[in-house]
Order: sequence, then C-alpha cells, then structure tokens
Amino acid sequence: MKKIHVLLKIIAFTVIFFLLTIPLAFLLKDDANSYARSLFYEFYRQEKIDYLICGASHVSHGVEANIASQKFGKSVFNTGTPSQKIDGTYAILKQAVKLYKIEKVFLELDFAITCAPAFFERTGLTSEYIVASRIKDFSIKIDYLLNCSSPKHYFNSFLPIGKDKLITLNPSLLAEKIISLIAGEYFKGTYHSDDAEYSGKGCLLDLDEVINGGFSNYSKEGIIQVSKITDDWKNTVDKIIELCRENDIELILYSMPCSDFYLNERGNYDEYYSFCRNFTSERGFTYYDFNLARPDLFSALDSDYYDDNHFNKKGVYKWTDCFCDFFSAKYIEENNLEKYFYSSYAEKMAAQLDRIFGLYMITSDDKKSMEIIPLANHVASNRITYDVYAVCGSEKMLLAKNSSQTTVELPAGKSGKIRVISYMDGIKQNDCSENFASF
Repeated sequence: MKKIHVLLKIIAFTVIFFLLTIPLAFLLKDDANSYARSLFYEFYRQEKIDYLICGASHVSHGVEANIASQKFGKSVFNTGTPSQKIDGTYAILKQAVKLYKIEKVFLELDFAITCAPAFFERTGLTSEYIVASRIKDFSIKIDYLLNCSSPKHYFNSFLPIGKDKLITLNPSLLAEKIISLIAGEYFKGTYHSDDAEYSGKGCLLDLDEVINGGFSNYSKEGIIQVSKITDDWKNTVDKIIELCRENDIELILYSMPCSDFYLNERGNYDEYYSFCRNFTSERGFTYYDFNLARPDLFSALDSDYYDDNHFNKKGVYKWTDCFCDFFSAKYIEENNLEKYFYSSYAEKMAAQLDRIFGLYMITSDDKKSMEIIPLANHVASNRITYDVYAVCGSEKMLLAKNSSQTTVELPAGKSGKIRVISYMDGIKQNDCSENFASF
C-alpha cells in the first residue's frame, strides 16, 4: 500500500510539473519571429506537396517555392531549418510522407552538415530541438529525440524547458511574443523582420547584400573534414534512399552554389566533391554540384549573397530560375553533364579570369598589427596593392597607400574598423572592412 501511495505521489508530481512547465515553456520560447515556425505552420496546411526540397539553411535561402511551383507545374515546398542535420531531414521527410503523396525529393548536400559530428557526440542541440518541436507524429518525434544525441541529454530533451530550447527571459523579446499572441499573429504563422521577408512555402528572402568585392573574414577557416564524415551521416542518407524507394519517390542529390570566397577559404573543395560523387554513384545516383556549374548554366555576383554561403532575395530569384530550368529537363542530359559542369573545382578556378575573391584581415595576437591575405584564383601577389584606412568614429586615418605590404601597423589604443581596398594591376578589386581594437 505504501508503494502505491509513493507511486501516486510521483505520478501526481509529474502531471503537475508538466501542466505548469508546458505553458511556461511556450510563453518563454523565443520564436515569435522564427521562420521555422512559419515554415511548419504552412507545412501542415498544404493541400498537397509534390516536390520536397530538403536540407538546412541553404534550402530555406534557396528556391522560391511559389515560383518553382509555377515553373514545375507541381506543388513545391522547402523544409530547410537553421543548421538542420541529416537525421532532422530524415525525420521531417518521414512526417511529410505520412501526410502527402510526395513525387520527388531534392536533398541538398551542404558540407557543413555532411561533416557534422556523430549523433552521440553532439553538445549544442538547438537545431535538433527546433525540428523536434515541430514534428507532430509522436512515434517519429520520440525516435528522433532518442537517436539525435547521447542518453545523457535525454532528460533535457524530454523536458518542456531546458538548455538549447530557445528559452528567453529578455523583457523585450517576451513582450514581442505576448503582443504576437494577443494580436493573433503568432497563430497565423506570421513572420516579421526588418531585414528579411518570408515568401511562403519555406523560403526566406534576406534583403541585405554583400557589395561586389566585399567578402572578408577576420580569421582563417579550416579545411573541409572529409575524412571525418561519420557513419551516422552515411547510414541516414541510406535510410532516406530506402524511404524514397519504398514510397516510389524520385530522389535527386545536389549541392547549392556558394560563393567562391567561401569555397576558397576551405582550400579542399575537390576532396568533398569527390566524396559526394563517389558516395552517390555507389548508390546509383548522379550528383549535381552547382559549385562546379559552368557560367552558361549559372553564375552569381557577390551581391547575390547576404553572406558568403547564403543567397539574398536577388540571388534566390536567380537560383530559382536555374534550378527549375535545369531539373525540368531544359538542360539536363545524363550522359553530357560535362557540358554544364566542370570536372573539378580546380578546373573551374583555372578557367576563370584573374580574380581576388576576398580578403582575410587577421589581427595579430598582440593587437598591434593586421595581416592582409588575398584569396585569389591564379593572381600573382606582386600584382596586388592595398589602400588601408582605420575608421574610428568620425576619425579616418590612412595607414597605407598603394602598398604591396600585407602587414599594417594598427593605431595604438584605438578601436573601430579597418577598411582595405585592394587593386590588381592598379584596378580596384575589393573593398572590405573588419572590426579592430588595438593596444
């Protein structure tokens, strides 16, 4: 009898705990202006979805699905959410298959996602919880939460409130959430942002743009860790392939075009391309990597991006036209891909006109100087010169003029921005700025 009494107390406590924390977690969750919320609001309200475009943020900043639906004559939907990993994609696809008769799936192979850690090695789980919170099918949700991380995270995963669950105590964000709830905007899936528009069907249109020649970075990026691609990723792609085969869904594997600055930062893109080409070929698929597209098929300006690997509004429209034309058989010829794609990224670089893609602007450890490193295709360093300015509030100081030196001394005790203008054979190429604080 005593054991039953204790058990009833535990059950009562658990019920009360969840009755209190579920509404509290809902109120404290910072998602009033989350495009993932808007995406899934629409996802569950579609009359039909014929073509599903799957992946992470490259997908949500990729195809304008309303335009694609018109061009394909099919209902198209994007399911990309921020940093969505391959198991999140698989979970969303399983949910989609339960709801709709999917004809075709486009799976985007972003190397940042492909090279993510093994599931049980994950620490931060924000992207996983975003997906889990929007999956309605209970069995899919539970299976996903049990397999997306190690058991040590299970307690946090199943609690309404916890780490990495976008919980905020920021008064302004809470006020924004409450206003959205009272106005009813939250329940309509409305998305508000000063610098982006949600165009519907999972597509986000960023309004900012990189100026042409404006790519820069204050630190060096590492190479693509192709050797560390996990069995988790490979096995989950195999599960996606099997799910598509079981449901008579055509699967297309591709990579979206990123900026050449972004790819040159890594320095070994061909290694990743070779892996994807071989991996997909072994499974009977053709891999379409638009980072190797010839100019007649697709080319983008720096100003088509809002950062170095995501399109802005203008870039999305340009890419949508290419994507739809290509995959509606205007271009595609299985035995003649070399007509539209280079055989390697190295070949693409060799075929380009001389170009500086952007600049590394790296402050020294002692904060006294900055090193300028140009990222170029085949431009000799002796053809490049720089004008360098320090902008500290209203004060503008010239640090170098028409100089071939790649190290500049920073003004002592100042903070602001360093602006570097690069020239090739005296013709302006880049205009880049990075923050600095010197000692």
